[in-house]
Amino acid sequence: MSFYSPQTSDIQGEQVELKAFNAVDVQVKYRDTSGSNSATHTVTANKLKLDLSSGFDEQILTGSARFKVGADTLLDRTGLLYRNVNPANNSGIQSGVIQYGTGIVEIDSWTPNTDNTITLESLTTTTDLLPVNKISFRTPIMPIRPQSLTVVVGTLEYGQLTLTADENGVIETSRAHGQVNWENGFVTIYFYTKTKITEANRAEIEANDWYDPLLEYDELDGRYINVPVWVDASSVRYNAVAYTYIPLDSEILGLSATRLPIDGRVPIFRVGGIGIVSSSKVQELPSAIAGTTYDLNDQRISWVELEDANGTKVAFDLYTVDYDYGRVTLGGDFALGNLVAPLTVKYRYQDMGLIRDVQINGQLTFTKPLTHNYDVVDTIVGSALVIGDMQARYTRKFVQGSWSNVWVDEPTGSGILANYNDSLYPLQVTNKGAIQERWALIFTDAQSFRCIGEYSGQIGTGTTNADYAPINPVTGVPYFIIKKEGWGAGWANGNVLRFNTIAANFPVWVIRTVKQSEPAVISDQFQIMLRGDIDRVL
Repeated sequence: MSFYSPQTSDIQGEQVELKAFNAVDVQVKYRDTSGSNSATHTVTANKLKLDLSSGFDEQILTGSARFKVGADTLLDRTGLLYRNVNPANNSGIQSGVIQYGTGIVEIDSWTPNTDNTITLESLTTTTDLLPVNKISFRTPIMPIRPQSLTVVVGTLEYGQLTLTADENGVIETSRAHGQVNWENGFVTIYFYTKTKITEANRAEIEANDWYDPLLEYDELDGRYINVPVWVDASSVRYNAVAYTYIPLDSEILGLSATRLPIDGRVPIFRVGGIGIVSSSKVQELPSAIAGTTYDLNDQRISWVELEDANGTKVAFDLYTVDYDYGRVTLGGDFALGNLVAPLTVKYRYQDMGLIRDVQINGQLTFTKPLTHNYDVVDTIVGSALVIGDMQARYTRKFVQGSWSNVWVDEPTGSGILANYNDSLYPLQVTNKGAIQERWALIFTDAQSFRCIGEYSGQIGTGTTNADYAPINPVTGVPYFIIKKEGWGAGWANGNVLRFNTIAANFPVWVIRTVKQSEPAVISDQFQIMLRGDIDRVL
């Protein structure tokens, strides 16, 4: 229950003429003992309610109210009341709320067993400070860390509102509706209560000064209007965490940071660029029987691998994949061995397309429709590093008189007459065998030579009387092939044939960024996926 302070609603004056009664028996009842027919009742109240601005209609200024209830002194802090504030550390006990527009105070915590005398010590009101139902501001530092903004306002009727934004920057409560832009620190909040208009409340709504028929709108279950929630503009305050960035050190980074943005982030989606929509899924196989074909839940797969129950990868030569129809077939000699059933298939399907439009809210538009169904929970969108056509080749062929132990791409020292005729007999390289390397064939006599790579070291010896084809131990095919017919005469001890092989690869620099923090996991990993277009033979 609640107690209300007495309020005088009306005072009237009236004159009454009193006359003596004649021949009338007057019966008088009285009590000669003060304690007779008396009783004492103890009532427990959960809230005290009183009006600080009784008798006038003015708005109370934020932080101006100070009054005593018994021995407790209560102060106003943006719509909340605190009692018995310690001046040493400015801490007190939250004890209620105050409405700036009506002056109504509701106290839900007080010191028991004291008198209920109310003493107003200070109060400031105004008629010039008009309330608002919308606020907009920008933080002085940006960008803001997502979910770090808290806005506190004092309303005229509902006390204090404490508002926080979600990861998308949306503020949504029954009385406050707003948006925060984490990048530029701009905040906009509207204060209103969505109210359904009925026959019972229409007259009350239309009687307000702010009412306008254009504010009404229809929804499926009826007609609505947004009733303003008035806010004291001087009570608005906020708290947020903003990012600041230390300039990148080119020596530590390893490249010039002149063209990098101050926060180190660069756009990954551009109009005309390539975007890839990818969905990764896991499917458990019902059995692990050799020679059995299992259908996946999706078709036109781009990547597949098998794992056992412990996460151990199944060797790729133990199964085959039909990527077009989404089927996995275990080999005829397949056996679990050390693998633990059940087996699971991890697979991925993708769509790649040209980006037609990029919106600031992250929405991408492609020039063609997607050809798969994608779920939100297991789908990501990324950009692609376009490599283009790759083909192994050799470059920088030249000869010099002696080996100087310096790897350069131009001949040094005096020239020699001996040479290799690569116009008629070019060096043969393949995509599978060639590596990124600089080679030197150093002659030990008129016909024999040693083959040395800048990073590979000496890999073998050869002679001008036979084709020379050193084997790449990783792929099992030659690094290159030098035809015996291309050797000219005049070679001598110490002469050098120099050339470079360019591999069918593309230089990719992978940088992993770890923010300053304590480690959350013991280990981490990532995969690099290469997509290639091939010519199918029908």
